[in-house]
Parts: sequence; structure tokens; C-alpha cells
Amino acid sequence: MGLSDLTLRVFECKRLDRDRKRGGAKMRKDLSSRRNSLRTLAGIATFGFLSKLLGFNESIAEGAEVAEETNLAKSAKDFKSKPTIYCTDLFHPHDDPDDHFDLATLFALPELEVKAILLDQGEKQEQKPGRIPLEQIFHLTGKRIPYAIGLAQKLKSPKDNGKDQPSKFQGAVELLLETLSDAAEPVTIVATGSVRDICAAFNRDPDLFRKKVERLYLNIGSAEPNGSEYNVELDPMAYIGLLRSGLPIYLCPCMPMDLRSDHSTFWRFRQSEVLDDLPLGLQNFFIYALQVVRPDEIDPIKALTMNLRPFRHLVWQMERNMWSTASLIAASGRQIFRTDKSYVASLKPLPEAKPVELFSFVPALVEVNENGQTQKIVTNAENANVQLFTTSDPKGYNEAMVSVLKALLSDFPVANC
Repeated sequence: MGLSDLTLRVFECKRLDRDRKRGGAKMRKDLSSRRNSLRTLAGIATFGFLSKLLGFNESIAEGAEVAEETNLAKSAKDFKSKPTIYCTDLFHPHDDPDDHFDLATLFALPELEVKAILLDQGEKQEQKPGRIPLEQIFHLTGKRIPYAIGLAQKLKSPKDNGKDQPSKFQGAVELLLETLSDAAEPVTIVATGSVRDICAAFNRDPDLFRKKVERLYLNIGSAEPNGSEYNVELDPMAYIGLLRSGLPIYLCPCMPMDLRSDHSTFWRFRQSEVLDDLPLGLQNFFIYALQVVRPDEIDPIKALTMNLRPFRHLVWQMERNMWSTASLIAASGRQIFRTDKSYVASLKPLPEAKPVELFSFVPALVEVNENGQTQKIVTNAENANVQLFTTSDPKGYNEAMVSVLKALLSDFPVANC
């Protein structure tokens, strides 16, 4: 039996056993379980079992290829860096591995000078530490960024500053305020997840935010009337509070999950379309995440230099749903160009490539109810409270984003491994 057959057999047996135990329960609807419905099924196939069965040895592959800089990466050096704070609901084991793709994308954009990383949902971070994939990316790139875990509980109101929550969960809010205070120039914030720590920090020092935040990209919310969304449900008061803040918000709705909406950032791809040509260390990063490898079985850092490619087959064939890529590209200031065969995001015009406007942001009034559910969206409103993501060609946007992400991650700046 080949490795791919074995992997599929293990996966199928565990899937059947899981379905039997759950009594054939139906998948929850998108509105209430976006992440649960998207979790990578490959995590069910126990990596430790496979490695022991196959006699896998951690010393199989010492070292890896170091990716060379392409002209796209070099072009970033000619532009002024953009100080950036990144907020993410990144976990290991993952809730949804789109966060791992977003983290890699962040570090594939060297013009984004990341000053701090906030790990959303502090109590959950203690159980499923996002620091594991963070430390892997730090090792791959040779960069270290200050990071801290965030508040544990939902905010009680849009004005809640979170100071009544335990001190061990105050780190992200304090790091955010400290980073803004120390910033010599305005900062861009890109956020996924609950946006809880950002709202709490704003409520503690709104003047600092108004002075130091140039743009606030929020990957959250629904573009549908009466629409809800997973990140909103994590902390409705935080979302409402930021919509009322008057900050320069660039809103990137995550719902609906289809390719017809003009205002949803959602797109999808088959993982093999992007992952197969990446530097080996970065491939290992994704295999480690997607196979839900336990750190006590294989050390996260050592895994980056191992030969994990034999374990790619099942997860490579799965589809990945994405949302936040557009916000990162927009924050970087890159333009999308179309070549004869692909799309790329570049800071400079490219020979024989045409610039295209895959998406843009338009002024809009977004109103929500007390639960954060969208009630009304009016574009080009005089009393706009956000700049709203928009695309005139959702299907073309999806096609282009696959190509753009592949180009970015293929050029990932590997310093170690």
C-alpha cells in the first residue's frame, strides 16, 4: 500500500468513526459556524500514527533549499516601509488554517514593517497556542516581532476597555497601546478575529488612536442584510464599538461565502495550486499545521528542516477558503498586474504586464443591530463610517487571488532552513 493510499485509508476510517459517534449530525450553517465547517479534515489523520507506522526519522532531511529573492521581492526594498500591527486569531491546533496562510502572506510582504502581533482570544490561546506557528515563521524568516495574547472575555459594551479582565490577558492591549505610543509615524492595523483587543485599547486612549492610526483594516462582518458572521459573534460589542469610533476603517466583510457578492472578500483555492512550489521550509510549516502535528511528537522548529513532503498528498488536494488576503495586499500598497498567464502583486510596474483593479474601497455607511448583524449598507454615503471592500468581478477576483498568493508565497523570504 502506497503512502497516499495509507493516508486516505486512515482518514476514511477516522471519518466514518467520527460520523458514527456523532450520529450523523448535520454540519452547522455558515452563519454560526464558519470556522467549524472549514476546519481541515486532514487533521483527523493522526500524523504521529503515520510517522511511527512508516518508521519516520526526524533526521531524514537536514537542511533545505533557500529561496532566492525575485525581482518582486527586491522591488519592495525601493519603497518606504509601512509600520504595521497585526491582530490574528491564529491557533495550533488551528481553528481555521486560513490564518496560517495570512501569517505567511504578511511576512511575504517585506514593505509591511510589522511592529507587533496580537494573538486574539487569550483564554483560547492558552489551550491552543498561536505562538507555535508564530515561532516557526520567526525561525524561517530570521525575524522576531513582539507579540502577546489578548483579552479572554467578550466586551460588555461598545465602551468597555477590558481593564476588569485578568492581568495575564492584558498583554495584547498593552502592547498595542505601547506600540502606537512609540510609533514615529502613523501605523496601519490589519485585524482578523474578534477585534476585541483593538476596541478595548481604543476605549482606553481614543486620542492616541486618532493620532497614530492611519488605516484600520477589519476582516469581519457580513455584506448581507440581516447577515451575521463568525468574527462578529466572537465579540459583537467590539465590532459595534469600532464602527462607532470614527477611525479610518477599511471594512472587509467575510460573508457571504459565495462568488457573487460585490463586497465579500471570500475566495477559495485547491491547496495544491499554491503550496506545491513553495520553499521546502514553508511547505513544512503548512504540513505541520494542516496535519495538526502535536508538538510533543515532533518539535515545531525541527519540523521545518525535515522532509515532510510525503505527508502532503491528502491535504494538498483539499480546498481552502480565504478572506484576508486582499486587506494585506491593500495595506502593503501593492498594485495587481496581469501578465499573459498570471496575476502578481507588485510595488513597481512590470514589463509587459497591465495593471488591473481587482478590488477597491468605496465610502459606505454600514449600520448594524445590537448583535452586530448588518442592517443596512449604503455605498458612497455622505455620512460614511467605513471604506468598504468592493469588486466588480467576484469570479475574476477569485481567479486572480489564487495566482497572486502563489506568487507571493513562492517568493517567501526564507532565511533559515
